[in-house]
Amino acid sequence: MVKIEKSKRLLFLIFGMLLILLSIILLINDYLYWNSESKKENIEIDNFINSTSIVEKVVDETEKNVVLSNNEIKEEIIVEKKIPKIEYVAILEIPSINLKRGLVDYNSKYNDVKYNVQTIKKSTMPDVINGNLILASHNGTSKVSFFRNLSKLKDESLIYVYYNGYKYIYEYSHSYDVDKTGKIEIIRDVNKSTITLITCKTNDKKKQVVYIGYLIDKVKY
Repeated sequence: MVKIEKSKRLLFLIFGMLLILLSIILLINDYLYWNSESKKENIEIDNFINSTSIVEKVVDETEKNVVLSNNEIKEEIIVEKKIPKIEYVAILEIPSINLKRGLVDYNSKYNDVKYNVQTIKKSTMPDVINGNLILASHNGTSKVSFFRNLSKLKDESLIYVYYNGYKYIYEYSHSYDVDKTGKIEIIRDVNKSTITLITCKTNDKKKQVVYIGYLIDKVKY
């Protein structure tokens, strides 16, 4: 009986060690996969910015002969291939919390907090005067919790949106809590172009936090 008990304990120990080893392997594999996906995302974002900036470039009549020389034609063709594989329409960047994420079209299936930062359909893009670009994303520890660090925003933190060849620069103004009822009232100065960021409140499943920023400048990039 003693030998049988010892054998059972040994089997349980071996089984437990195998489970731990398997868990470690899965965690490492998961980390490597998402690290790879993150790098791909950064490359696609850079390609988006580079490709739109090239489209916005103006070439006057005196430069056309230079651009159309044999060497330059090859270079231009190479540049044209920098079209991003992911169909972004804009890029959101908040340097102070190390966030840089592509935004997709309203009607894309990936315009959902399950996959990405979601652009709310009732919002407007940055080029609309006194409009309001409303974005939502998860808070927490999941891989799609892109707004997990919004609570670290400080007064006058800058928020960038790259759109149609322009970099729209917003300044963080204030935030406020709302009850999670399915409807959110946006409190803002309607005489200013605005960006609104919405996420869940940390450690409170019944609340959401609304962050408001106002446009202070726009520059070509």
